[in-house]
Amino acid sequence: MSVILRSFFTTATLPERDRFEAWRALLAAHDLDAEPHGFSADIETAHLGPMLLHVMNAAPQRTGRSLSRIRQDTQERFTLLLSQYPYRIETEHNVLDVPSNAVSVNDLSQPYRRSRSPETASLILSLARERVASVVPDEDALHGLVLSGAAGRLFAEHVRGLAVQRHTILAAEAPDLAQATLHILAACARPSPDNLARASAPLAVARLRKAKRFIRGHLATPLKIDQIAVAVGLSRSQLYRLFEAEDGVARYLRQQRLAAVRAALANAQDPRSITEIGAAYGFTNATHLSRAFREAYGQSLRDYRRTRAHSSKKIRTDETTVGDWLRSLG
Repeated sequence: MSVILRSFFTTATLPERDRFEAWRALLAAHDLDAEPHGFSADIETAHLGPMLLHVMNAAPQRTGRSLSRIRQDTQERFTLLLSQYPYRIETEHNVLDVPSNAVSVNDLSQPYRRSRSPETASLILSLARERVASVVPDEDALHGLVLSGAAGRLFAEHVRGLAVQRHTILAAEAPDLAQATLHILAACARPSPDNLARASAPLAVARLRKAKRFIRGHLATPLKIDQIAVAVGLSRSQLYRLFEAEDGVARYLRQQRLAAVRAALANAQDPRSITEIGAAYGFTNATHLSRAFREAYGQSLRDYRRTRAHSSKKIRTDETTVGDWLRSLG
């Protein structure tokens, strides 16, 4: 099955004097302001069915939509920006200070101006107005909204997950992912029993992804359930329910640590002893590690390392033999 379409543009292939103008032409729907000297930028766009995901890098720039531009092109889309930098947004009604790693929502049919800030792996979702209106009937009121707090962090995590997986998302999956994103947006922007119910499945996926990422990043840490729950913004009971399909949090953590130990043992270039490898991934008791490894993989730690070392040596020997044979032909 085919993966989603992705397109890419960079100013790096252009003469420096032409870069900013080319960038401004590409983003013609926006009023852009930046220092032309030394300007550079690139953007990758992933086509997720009715939703576009942009990953942008650019020198500091100021963006916005003026009334004159709105009258010219009548864009009927919403953009949601997730930036690593804080910035300020001015709308007709208020001025908003957006903290770093928060998601801001802008209606392209309404004027706004965003303060100058750099773009480093900024993530931008572009959604058609009619799709947003299908889940948030008062969509006009979303303009200038900042998704902060626990709900905002959850939505940001969902967007990051889409960006990380964009290279492998199948075209057939894209419409469902776009619809799930809309439901999560509705649940974050307009919390209600109905919106929360519709978003529950994609919300659970986003929460589980975040919890798993945290666990994998702390395999060498003597983690406790409370620490994981606090890190991902859940209660203990919510965390337990989240990992029911994984047979529990503790089981998932142990599986990941054992997998890390196995990968280290399979690496012929890793000079550490078995005890050192076990300790590096949270196994301070050698007997416990040995028993758990045998239960998981059907071999002792030493047998597994010996087998993998022999396999690696055989592969290198075979490669040498083939190389000698090829050279003999020449």
